[in-house]
Amino acid sequence: MLRLYHYWSSVCSQKARLCLAEKSLPWESVHVDLFNFENYQPAYTRLNPKALVPALDHDGRIVIESNVILEYLEDVFPQVWLRPGDAYERSLARLWLFNAEEIAHPNVGVCSHNARHAVRFKSAGISDEVVLRAADQCPNPVVGLRLRRRIEVGVTEADENEAYAKLDYLLDQMERQLEQGPWLAGAQYSLADIGMAPMINRIEVLPRPEIIAAARRPRVADWWQRIQARPAFVEAFSFKNPNADDPVKR
Repeated sequence: MLRLYHYWSSVCSQKARLCLAEKSLPWESVHVDLFNFENYQPAYTRLNPKALVPALDHDGRIVIESNVILEYLEDVFPQVWLRPGDAYERSLARLWLFNAEEIAHPNVGVCSHNARHAVRFKSAGISDEVVLRAADQCPNPVVGLRLRRRIEVGVTEADENEAYAKLDYLLDQMERQLEQGPWLAGAQYSLADIGMAPMINRIEVLPRPEIIAAARRPRVADWWQRIQARPAFVEAFSFKNPNADDPVKR
């Protein structure tokens, strides 16, 4: 049995759900509420000591880190093959999974703070003091200290501009890569596209969606339209927030 511990709008959770959907795999959902800091609690950190989502439980064996989960699902359930057959194209798929994690994920996170995360804390009546106490309880200093800094120092306009500059760089690479074929690793839809799809989905609802618009990056925009037309995308991204009062809908 597959059980996925995830959060509805987490880009890394969306990545895992998209892979599960593409492979038509049945799975049990365990929703981990990041804004109630359930991911910092011992019941969850016993599964994932990094205090991050997602985590995959496959018959009692725990797999963490979204890119590792994608590779694991590909190894164990190869009936729907999401790795290119050509060695060079497989290298491209690995590169784009790395790009999604090294460049897209942290910078999307910076750009999401003021527009989404701070809004969610405020709308839920969660004070800075509560967030700081939670940050101190997080067993992973990478996560806890980052959250503390964002509350104490904030994300400045300069921080956002720097993050968008890095995203612009990556999107330029993506536009050029798509000159070579319809998908990021060539002719075949692959894990590369699954890795980047949640990042583009998030950029679209952040304050500067024009960076993925057809006027600026036509190949990225076309790729994004084709991604959204896939039944697996609709399934993976239709997971609803169990908290109906959450003001951020996507």
